[in-house]
Amino acid sequence: MKKAILIVFLAIFSITILAGGYVAQLTRAGVTLSEEFWISSEELQQALEATIANARSQGVELDPYFDNMYLPSEIALKLMLVSYIVDEKVVDIYALENSLLPDESEVESETDAMLSQYASSPEMVAQIEAIYGSMDNFRKEIRNYIYQSLKAVVVQDNIAPLNEEALSTYFEQNKENLKNSYEYIRPRHILLSDEATATGLKNRINAGEITFAEAALQYSIDSGTAANGGQLGTIQRGQTVAEFEEAILTAPIGVLYGPVKSEFGYHLIIVEERKSIESLNDIVSDPQIYNDFVSAYQNDTYYAWIEKYIADNAFDYEILDPELLLYDDYTKVMNDENGATAMVVTLATKLFGPSATENPLPVEYAVFIQLSDSLALTESPNYRLAIERLYEIGEKRGMIMELIFQLKGDDPAVATDYYNGWLVELENIFADPQLLQTQLSQYGESFVQYVFSTIDQIDAVLGQLLAGEMKVETRKTALDVLLRNNSLALDLNYDPVWQKEKLTSRLAYLKDYASIEPSSDIQYEIDSIASQLEGLETQDSTPTDTQEATSTN
Repeated sequence: MKKAILIVFLAIFSITILAGGYVAQLTRAGVTLSEEFWISSEELQQALEATIANARSQGVELDPYFDNMYLPSEIALKLMLVSYIVDEKVVDIYALENSLLPDESEVESETDAMLSQYASSPEMVAQIEAIYGSMDNFRKEIRNYIYQSLKAVVVQDNIAPLNEEALSTYFEQNKENLKNSYEYIRPRHILLSDEATATGLKNRINAGEITFAEAALQYSIDSGTAANGGQLGTIQRGQTVAEFEEAILTAPIGVLYGPVKSEFGYHLIIVEERKSIESLNDIVSDPQIYNDFVSAYQNDTYYAWIEKYIADNAFDYEILDPELLLYDDYTKVMNDENGATAMVVTLATKLFGPSATENPLPVEYAVFIQLSDSLALTESPNYRLAIERLYEIGEKRGMIMELIFQLKGDDPAVATDYYNGWLVELENIFADPQLLQTQLSQYGESFVQYVFSTIDQIDAVLGQLLAGEMKVETRKTALDVLLRNNSLALDLNYDPVWQKEKLTSRLAYLKDYASIEPSSDIQYEIDSIASQLEGLETQDSTPTDTQEATSTN
């Protein structure tokens, strides 16, 4: 367990050594601040990777370049993260100028405590030293993490203090929203078609002739609640029709109430529980609600404060990274037809004109494609050319693979890359037990069907391509995809017929690969699979006891 924790810890504190550089610089009243408050490419990349990893853990995959209706692209996410990191830099300035810094003795104490936890064995020490070079370097990373964490607490306590006055003020300012969020009622009801029947049934319940639950089962025309004693579960404000809501908000607890008329009929009601929010004490008395309330108070107070602090001090930032600069320009014109047209013309000149840029950025082609699509310019030769070039120089995943496959799906190299993307998606899911469980929980049998249909389609399409002519490297790549796809298929189904079919295919792929690039490892697997298939053939040809008995009779 400690080793697993250590791996996570190392991932948090690991700093990748990349080429130096900054993606944005902070300004104050038009004056550029010192590099201490600039955003480095390293910290932006770390923030991006952490956010992407979190999304993937929930089964969400972002496209490198293309936004969709629900998700930003990775480049769009980077642009958003810049503004978040700028806020962090502004908080650093505020903390420094207002001496809101953590106590050094507390920093040292917590650093030592954390260090001892993660360096408690020679194995851990060796792992740390291999990554950081020395325990001293590792301690510096821990100390920085502790320092930043404690500083955030000090600043938060200053901006959003947890005292009664501040909390009371926030409560009064947001009382209606809080009531809508946290007030709830747990009522039961019996729905009847007419008032006379409702009144008569109420009298019988009050006289003890029949219980409320029995009456609900026998007489309620609300079939959804009749069988469970008329229970409606937890209801919040605004979830029912006005007449019913007014009744459940005013009815005495535990007392038969009604009949109450609504558009659905006549209700007999018993309110079993009602949570009212009239004062701060009603919030404090419920730990869960109080925790949510404090979190909302701190968040709202922080965002209001930082917006005002930035405006009062005229903080701003300038983007230095060319990719982000271009994408920022794109976001400003994407919904403006004239601006979008002008940007397409500029990019067309830069990317395809006589003086075209020698080493264009992938994002330039991506922006050109998206703007061309929004402006209905997809019949332009430059649109097709942009897709082909982005495929050549950019990341081979996401929307670009769909676009290039639509254009050149009969090209073996394109088809191989396209189906490799499908396979990588499956491999990533099965490599992460939590993600796999999420997919199974959300989609059930349809996910299982998708997996096997994808495996079959990859096998069929790339297998057919192997029968034709293709470059040697493309053939090797296609065989690699087919072999990985085959491994997944063998791992997912142990049915003898399935296993025999997939092992037979695997043997053919391996022999094909060996004809291109022979190796002892491949030959060993060929011999092993041939032996397995012989064993399966023997099993098939050996009669069972039942078969022997049948033939004897």
